Amino acid sequence: MQAKPSSMYGYLMVIFSVVILAWAVWAMYMALNYQQSGNMEDFYFYAIASSVAIVLAVSSLMQMRRRIAVLQRQATKVLSVVICGSCGFKVVRAFAPGDFVYKEVGKCQQCTGTMRIDSIHAEEPPKKSPI
Repeated sequence: MQAKPSSMYGYLMVIFSVVILAWAVWAMYMALNYQQSGNMEDFYFYAIASSVAIVLAVSSLMQMRRRIAVLQRQATKVLSVVICGSCGFKVVRAFAPGDFVYKEVGKCQQCTGTMRIDSIHAEEPPKKSPI
């Protein structure tokens, strides 16, 4: 199964943020070594660079986490409504690739008539109630 481009982008952003965070920890370690050796110019450079990198990496990870939560809440479900032509027995099921209206999907569970897809629709995500 292949990942969608949007999820691949998310994984790359998380990996990039973790790499930046790892580099920032290393840079902070180097800054402390430079301070102990008395090389204050390099200490300030590495301390500032690692501080900025830590803030950016943590910010990026938090934004990605927030974006994933929003996308999961907004996910819509696509449903297929299947109805028996003989007795009117109705089944609502998840949309499957290849579904189309009036497609025969099998025998009825109640009367052994022919079941056909009657409609396909998207279910809207639940809206937040105002507090």
